[in-house]
Amino acid sequence: MQTLIFDIETIPLDFETSFDDVQKEYLLRGAESDEEREKRKDWGGLNPLTGKVVCIGTLVHETQKGSALFLADDDEEEVVEEDGMTVKYKTFPDEESLFEHFWKGLPSKYNAVVSFNGRGFDCPFLMLRSAALGIRPSVNMMAGTKWDFKVGGSSSDRYGGIEHIDLLDKLCFNGGFDKFGATRKFNLDFYTKAFGIASPKSEGIAGDKVPKFFAEGRQREIAEYCMRDVRATSELYEKWLTLMKF
Repeated sequence: MQTLIFDIETIPLDFETSFDDVQKEYLLRGAESDEEREKRKDWGGLNPLTGKVVCIGTLVHETQKGSALFLADDDEEEVVEEDGMTVKYKTFPDEESLFEHFWKGLPSKYNAVVSFNGRGFDCPFLMLRSAALGIRPSVNMMAGTKWDFKVGGSSSDRYGGIEHIDLLDKLCFNGGFDKFGATRKFNLDFYTKAFGIASPKSEGIAGDKVPKFFAEGRQREIAEYCMRDVRATSELYEKWLTLMKF
């Protein structure tokens, strides 16, 4: 049995060069101040039509072997031992080559895949961004339903595929609508601390800092941060698996 943990890091597309005047007006419509307009531009990394993927991190939970595929100008491929994890860091010059490698290397040998908010962010981002670049995903990462997440399946078997365990949904019992109650949704940092797991943000970088790090050429640090997210997700999955799965 093998379980694949995954996570992605994204940044906004360059606002001035990526969109025409009509698109720019559409994206900034209703923004009344320079501060609000800049905030809209920063939000570009949250959507696959206005942002791009700069890193995909994966880890096989049972073996603790994984990879960080990331964008960088330098040609790099290095295997590193990190606190019980074996990680291969591999660079790509552009998103197209990164996606082609990722989809080709996503075989059906896994019994389950695990994410944190993957159903709400990572999976639709990977699929739509790939399609926007003319690349067909090798599997449907949005198969199944809200109550029975899957990865894979086909048009003839809409509920086929392997289980997708989205821990954000599992830990709020598919709720999350109670703003202050027992089924409130928290971010990964809060959940890890609550369960006694080292926060992935403990080393000075969080998701909102990724665009700045990328602009400064600190892509390897982004990849290392992504793998800390993946490791934290793996440890949180182990807590859920042993303490809460019935």
